[in-house]
Amino acid sequence: MKSNKSEKVHNKKENRGKKEKKEKKPIIFGDEEVQNIPFSQIFKYSNGKEKLMTLFGIISSIIQGCAFPLIIYNLGDMTDSFISLVVNLKLKKITGIDNDNVLQDIMSVVSSGNLTNVVNLEQKYPNYDLQNLYNNFRQSDYASYDFNATNGFEFKKVDDIFHELYKYFVLFAVIAIVSFITTFIYNAFLDVSALRQSTKIRSLVFKSLMKQDIPWHEKANPGELSSRIISDTLLIEDGIGSKIGMLYQNLTTFVFCMIIAFISGWKLSLYMSGTFILVTIVVIIMSTVLANITKKAQDSYATAGGIAQETFSQARTVVSFGNEQKESDRYTQKLMPTLKLGMKKSHILGISMGLIFGVAYFSYSIAFIKGGQFVNKGELIAGDVLKILMSVMFGASSFGMCGTSFTAISAATGAAAILFHIIQREPKINKESGECPSQPLKGHIEFRDVHFTYPSRPDTEILKGINFKCLPGQTIALVGASGSGKSTIVQLLERYYEKSDGQILIDGKEIEGYNIPWLRSQIGLVSQEPILFDATIAENIAITCPGATPEQIETAAKLANAHEFISKLSHGYQTKTGEKGLQLSGGQKQRICIARALISNPNILLLDEATSALDNQSEKIIQKALDSVSVGRTTIVIAHRLTTVRNAHCIIVMNKGTIVECGTHEELMAKGNTYYHLVKNQELKAENIKDLTNEMTEEINDDSIKYSDANDNFENIASSNSELIVKQKGTGSEAQSTSINESKNIDWRRPYLDYNKPVWFKNIIGIIGSLFNGCMQPVCAYIYASAINAFNKQGNDLLDSTKFWGLMFMVLALANFIAAYFKNYGFSSAGEYLLYIFRKEMYDSMIKQDISFFDTGDKLFADSNNNSSTNVNSNDSSNNTSVGTLTAKLSTETTLAQGLNLNFGTILETITGVIVCFVIAFCHGWKLSLILLAFTPFLFIGVYIQMKEMASKNDEKRRIFENSTKIAVEAILGVKTVNALNLEDRFSTLYDNNLVEPQKRIEHKHYTSGLGIGFGNAMSFISYGVGFYFGFVFLKNGELDFESMFRVVMAIIFTSNTIGQASTAGPDFVKAVDAFKRILRMISRQPKIDASDPKGIQKESFNGKVSFNQLRFSYPSRPDITVLRMGSENIEIQKGKTLALVGGSGCGKSTLIGLLLRWYDAQCGDIKIDGEKNTNYNIKWLRQQIGIVSQEPCLFNISIKDNIRYGKDDASDEEIQEAAKKANIHNFIMSLPEGYDTLVGGEGTSQMSGGQKQRIAIARAIIRSPKILLLDEATSALDAESELVVQNALEEASQGRTIITIAHRLSTIKNADIIVVMREGRIVEKGNHEELLKKKGDYYEMILAGDNGV
Repeated sequence: MKSNKSEKVHNKKENRGKKEKKEKKPIIFGDEEVQNIPFSQIFKYSNGKEKLMTLFGIISSIIQGCAFPLIIYNLGDMTDSFISLVVNLKLKKITGIDNDNVLQDIMSVVSSGNLTNVVNLEQKYPNYDLQNLYNNFRQSDYASYDFNATNGFEFKKVDDIFHELYKYFVLFAVIAIVSFITTFIYNAFLDVSALRQSTKIRSLVFKSLMKQDIPWHEKANPGELSSRIISDTLLIEDGIGSKIGMLYQNLTTFVFCMIIAFISGWKLSLYMSGTFILVTIVVIIMSTVLANITKKAQDSYATAGGIAQETFSQARTVVSFGNEQKESDRYTQKLMPTLKLGMKKSHILGISMGLIFGVAYFSYSIAFIKGGQFVNKGELIAGDVLKILMSVMFGASSFGMCGTSFTAISAATGAAAILFHIIQREPKINKESGECPSQPLKGHIEFRDVHFTYPSRPDTEILKGINFKCLPGQTIALVGASGSGKSTIVQLLERYYEKSDGQILIDGKEIEGYNIPWLRSQIGLVSQEPILFDATIAENIAITCPGATPEQIETAAKLANAHEFISKLSHGYQTKTGEKGLQLSGGQKQRICIARALISNPNILLLDEATSALDNQSEKIIQKALDSVSVGRTTIVIAHRLTTVRNAHCIIVMNKGTIVECGTHEELMAKGNTYYHLVKNQELKAENIKDLTNEMTEEINDDSIKYSDANDNFENIASSNSELIVKQKGTGSEAQSTSINESKNIDWRRPYLDYNKPVWFKNIIGIIGSLFNGCMQPVCAYIYASAINAFNKQGNDLLDSTKFWGLMFMVLALANFIAAYFKNYGFSSAGEYLLYIFRKEMYDSMIKQDISFFDTGDKLFADSNNNSSTNVNSNDSSNNTSVGTLTAKLSTETTLAQGLNLNFGTILETITGVIVCFVIAFCHGWKLSLILLAFTPFLFIGVYIQMKEMASKNDEKRRIFENSTKIAVEAILGVKTVNALNLEDRFSTLYDNNLVEPQKRIEHKHYTSGLGIGFGNAMSFISYGVGFYFGFVFLKNGELDFESMFRVVMAIIFTSNTIGQASTAGPDFVKAVDAFKRILRMISRQPKIDASDPKGIQKESFNGKVSFNQLRFSYPSRPDITVLRMGSENIEIQKGKTLALVGGSGCGKSTLIGLLLRWYDAQCGDIKIDGEKNTNYNIKWLRQQIGIVSQEPCLFNISIKDNIRYGKDDASDEEIQEAAKKANIHNFIMSLPEGYDTLVGGEGTSQMSGGQKQRIAIARAIIRSPKILLLDEATSALDAESELVVQNALEEASQGRTIITIAHRLSTIKNADIIVVMREGRIVEKGNHEELLKKKGDYYEMILAGDNGV
């Protein structure tokens, strides 16, 4: 049943939805409204050099935009010259006179109609029978033609015609050279400028993210943030790069074409211009609608990306609960809207492009029909009609091509709105203001009536009038139930939040008066959840003191009892910790964090459950070290293990945001109130060793405590089986080498066809559209040339001919609309479907991989061009499949592969166009076609250069995105730790280095690509000149007629335009194919441990008897280090019994749990459950029988209810509440404004305490009612009271279940049936509590270390 509260929330959402339909929805990011930015502001982060490059690029694009209008203008005059040549040749044929001088004199007489002049000519040219010639002329087609100079039919000598044409040929050459230079400049300069600006924007966004306050981060989605930095800046780079040059080029071409058209004949131009109203409307609507759809899709992708990032980072939790499919469904659900939006976008794109080209061809129809009428009336000549027609044709085409640029620019401004908002946002807590005293703090801390409410939960007051003082050098301990406000006090001292009321004073000055980075530099913090960064151990320890010497690092590590286990690692202090420190155990991470806090020698120490992840002996040693270093420092300790705070100067007991009592340990014990009961609940009643405690305590003196811990080995380099290690190394290297070889030879064609089967109809439509579209340009050239030939006629012949070809253009317009719609809709919609499927299946495959995939350097995404040898290196962090890398791959690879269909269509269109063009050309003039064919390879050279450089450039970009995203994800998820340690500048520098390092190489590729584009353009113009020159020669020699010559030349001109399209589609096709290959490798990757495999045993009755037999295991990420070495030892747990695993951090306890759950499989030995090897069971079924609570509670950014239901999909609300009650979290949940519907918050920005999250995790495990319950430090984050309640609940829930528990608090496992003590991956002792005490071995010493007299 839904609560009234949730119904109200639901109703509010419905009402808000209705309201949004009426009002325009503003852009909202987090909980802030984002202002749209005008395009003029998109360059605001460019420097002077970039502005200059942009200016030169735009000027060059404008000059380039003038090239085609200049060609058209002169082409009209050239046409008049060619018509004069046709007249010349025709008259020579009619008269039989080859002498131009004689023919010119005769035609001047004939055209005058004065017969007396004929008599004079007979006297001048007695050898010619002029009367007979005159009669022949009157009987020819030209008899009725007017040969005056105004109508273009003026007789000219061949030499004069050639001189006219020669200047045009020279002009073509000049235009080709200028075009080469300007095209290179605008493509290279604008793309390089855009690259630099987008890099700067990424850097500024990341810097701004690092300076934002914690409340803002809590409301933002970490996955969305890291996703937007890449995806949105790509949109900006696309919108301010060469597409701006294309826009200015196309607009310039449009403007100058229209000027030429109106100068040549304003009436005809006016008739044709009416069509531009339609084109303009189409372009505006297309740009607006597509930008809106693109933004919605980007938002959906960002949300889905956040889910993917969260799931990848918590893969162990997902796998353990068998919720791979559930996570896949959750991701798919957020992805579904993008498919619908994509289909809508495809329809709009198809209709828009169809209308643009259809209207353009319709305008040609008007040009010929009305143009013929104007020529017939003598208002225009043929050359003018040609100028107007070509001007309008190419002007319309150029204006239509602006749509792509407008869409890109619109998308860029939309993307820039949110990113610029982030850059410009000033955090409410200003880190830069405040005083930086010259002297360090003394450490006098005072809270005066402090009230506080979290910004995300304004209705719930956390601190309710807190008052206390801490004098310099004193240690104050904060104890109490989880969620009572202890950690909040620490977070207020770190200035994560601003208090609601009251005063916080440090050294008598209000905390707000200090500069925040300076204040944090005075404070050493160790948090409850240890956060390490993907660097070496030495770098992690010295991360706040980059100049620390190796000796200082070792000293800090010794103080934290970490030196010995670090020294035994294969790379010592240079060992990589892995992302989030995953290569280390919880205890080892905690000790490194303690060392990190101590190395800076702070005057104030804040220890928030600093030793919660440590075993008793390590805790005692470290506690002694902390007590030692705390002398002279102000220390505030939060602890649930009360043994660690008994020596505090003052112990403050908190409950529900208030202080209930305070005093020293002795004073509070004497009162017998809250603290007394907390202590008693934690006492370990080992009555049979009380008499020996004092004796043992005397033996353990300060001199005997060494800063080392034999129980704290993570691994031992010396291995009794070196052959196994060598074998593992060889296998790893061989496997990776095989993967790289496979990536080169992978056959992508058949899988590509298989993926397209569900959208076969759309693809067929697209193919038909591409084939017809490819034919359109050659057919248009054919009709165009035929229609031009009509202007060699006059009178009714002219009118009939132009009308006929005008109607042909109408048919062509309709055909082009259908073809353009088919191509764009068919392939775009198929591409949108493939994008959806690729993302879905790629994510599905990723999330269903075994855990080793997330740990090791999987070579799925290796560069196929990389032939270097690859060896397994356990210390190479680049081998880690990081969360950021996986998230970036999921986005970039699928987006690239999306264009495969559309680019295939464009290439098919290009090939069809080229073939049909040359068929037409060869049919009408094979010699001229052969000459022009020689230029075709040169046209393709430019395309090849561009394709090659673009493919290489995109590889570089992909690496940038992966590396920078990895850094961004790490910093954003650990934002509180980054703030506390003042690491904002460090991460910003690291991020910038990853962006800037390959920038020069990418810029070089942009320049080379620009050369290719410029070369292709230049060769196009040269081919025009060559075509017309040889056309003149062949026409003069009678080898071609005018119509055939024009058909050949126009076919070649249109072919060059078609090839130009390939310069864009070719490189994109190559990118798409490469991306598709990488997607295929990911989707087809079979996990070594496949949870989706239906095979395996599924028993009707499952008892839960477990045995671990002679196990030997090394993590795949570190095959040279053996973690478990049980030898001949076995561990056996009977049904319903409890096994407790104890020992130093890193001794292999959690590894056993991982092997039982089949996160990994052991190299030697086996694990049996009910007599069967765990590898024989169906994995999903087996995991359903097991519940787990991990040491670090991993919750998802969904509601509390859904987090608990994560353990059981079909759980009812009553079951959820019952589980929450057993985990002692129900009352807290009900106190929240939205109750069980409250969002938990993202990783690193959750608003809940560690204890609260742990209890939710326990409820998640309890609701599962598992046969086997795994508790890995399940109560480590709980206060004593909650621990007692939860421990009792766990014991109650354990009835009839097999329990395997890992605990450092030995009070929680004293009743276990079997206790196994581990050291260095070996079993050193096993038995029950009493048996082990009698042995007086390792367990006995742990008890003594943890007793401490409480």
